[in-house]
Amino acid sequence: MSKGLKIILLWSLAFPAIITIGRMIIDFILGREMEFISYTAVFLGIGAAGLIFGGPLVYLVTKSKEEKY
Repeated sequence: MSKGLKIILLWSLAFPAIITIGRMIIDFILGREMEFISYTAVFLGIGAAGLIFGGPLVYLVTKSKEEKY
C-alpha cells in the first residue's frame, strides 16, 4: 500500500473514529442522552473533511518535506 493511501485512510477513517468515540465517552460520562444518529453525522462529516481536505493536505506536506532533504 502506498504511503499516500495510508495517510488518506488514516485521515478519513481512523481520525473520525477516534473523535466519534471520544465524543461518545464524554456524553456517557456527563450523563447525556446518546443518540447514535448524531454520532453517525459527526463521523461522516469528519470523514468527508478528512478525505477532501485533511488527507491530501497532510500528504502534500510530508511529500514536500521529503523533497527538501
